[in-house]
Amino acid sequence: MAPSDLALSAPDTRSLRSNWESETRMAGVYEALAEVASDAGLRLRLKALAATEKRHADAWAELLAAGGVKLPERTPRFTARVLAGLARIAGIGPALALAGAAEGQVLRSYLGQVATMSDQRAQGVLRKLLPEELDHQSSEDIAEGGDLQSATAGEVGGGGIDVVDEEWHGGGIESIRNVIYGVNDGLTATLGVLAGVGGASVEPHVVLIGGLSAMVASGVSMAGGAYLASKSQREVFEGQLAREAAEIEAMPELERAELVKIYRSKGLTPAEATTIVGRITADKKVWLETQAREELGLDVSQFENPMREGVVAGVSTLVGGAIPVLGYVAGRLILGAALSGLGALVIAFVFSAAFLFLIGSARSFFTGKGGVRSGVEMLVVGTVVAVITYAVGVLFRA
Repeated sequence: MAPSDLALSAPDTRSLRSNWESETRMAGVYEALAEVASDAGLRLRLKALAATEKRHADAWAELLAAGGVKLPERTPRFTARVLAGLARIAGIGPALALAGAAEGQVLRSYLGQVATMSDQRAQGVLRKLLPEELDHQSSEDIAEGGDLQSATAGEVGGGGIDVVDEEWHGGGIESIRNVIYGVNDGLTATLGVLAGVGGASVEPHVVLIGGLSAMVASGVSMAGGAYLASKSQREVFEGQLAREAAEIEAMPELERAELVKIYRSKGLTPAEATTIVGRITADKKVWLETQAREELGLDVSQFENPMREGVVAGVSTLVGGAIPVLGYVAGRLILGAALSGLGALVIAFVFSAAFLFLIGSARSFFTGKGGVRSGVEMLVVGTVVAVITYAVGVLFRA
């Protein structure tokens, strides 16, 4: 096929290249997780997913080659290494949850391109791959504690494989997101206090006490805030659910009619809607959950556990706050007590900066931005906080 066979517009070229990069990255992720997975069936399934992603990447590469676009050789990606490391440390569940989030970003990108892709050949490939990407939403089911099921499940031995502990069920992806932001909040706040107190005082024990106080206060405050916020939200949801249950008990025919109307609005015929509602309302629990979801937008399975949210927020914030404190202590040990505390602050900042970049990169799983870009953004924010608070401390130095 000649390089000039396809005339791609600049926007289409960018989209196709992004698609190739995404599929190549996900292939690397599944290959890396397959090496870590201890379950033989899960390993086979992950390898099958990796092969599918490679095939998708090859489809985009072929189009780009036809348009005269040269692509770099495939190399191990940062995302794959991070998720493989996470799987080794925390288990396969959290890593699969993040893989599901990344897969969701790819799917959303594809869905957006259906309306924007101008080249017909590219549109054809896109529409051919979309159903398979939808099938990969099983990765997101993993993130929520579900089974591994797909059209290629026969390669794994037929049925689904339960691969995620119950603790990740339903709230896994949300908990991971909260961990990332909790670590970031604790790190940034404590680094700011260390810099501010360090700018105002040369006494290392004063700086250290300030940092430790900020770390503990941030952790306890975040834990309490997350617990109360989650508890209040749950109580509101439970109140709405109780009211809906009372309405079903008091006026069941009216509630049935509301469900029929909702399903009619989704394109079902009166007979189809009536049949479906009849089956749903035969079970009171299913009826209540369906009525709450369809009428109020409440998903009972997504109700947060206040205690878990409080623990996740508090511990992650404490861990984040410990990073600059440990950096400062390490700086004092390296430089010695006789030297100025400024050197220890610099080491604490360098230590914190590395973690800020890593945390920012982890955010890319949820924002869809590039890992390097997200890492740099987080690093810039942390730097600004440290510089401003240090300057304020210097202004108040005795």
